[in-house]
Amino acid sequence: MSTVDAISMLNRLVVVAKDGQAALKAAAEEVYHEDLQRALTEFSAFFGDAADELQAAVRGLGGHPKGLGTFANTLHRTWMHLKAAALGRDEAVILDAIETDETLGEQMLAEAVQWGTPPPVHAMLVRLHQGARERHDVIRRIRAQLAETA
Repeated sequence: MSTVDAISMLNRLVVVAKDGQAALKAAAEEVYHEDLQRALTEFSAFFGDAADELQAAVRGLGGHPKGLGTFANTLHRTWMHLKAAALGRDEAVILDAIETDETLGEQMLAEAVQWGTPPPVHAMLVRLHQGARERHDVIRRIRAQLAETA
């Protein structure tokens, strides 16, 4: 993989991480179960830290890192807040709204691991993918527990 391709791929991941961070933070503000709120907040922080690491990797390769998420994600979060308010902060609805962000982040990291990046970048991508998968699994388990008690 060329350096330009690696920078481009890493910058796409920065945007996905920033979007995931913002969406998960917004979701954490809407839910009322403490375990779910804590998991969403922690996952949001994970994506924030991941964005920082990815930006550092872009700089390390001589590129200019992206700094923001997408406008579409801003609209998505606004819609999630409105929908949550209209439906009485239904946690299932909130979790449905962020599932796309969680899944996209996990999938993009899985794909990035397959690219031929420099060894330090590859090791970072493997670690971030594993971390995203583990956190997504925690939220899935909490979601299943809440569904059982509903």
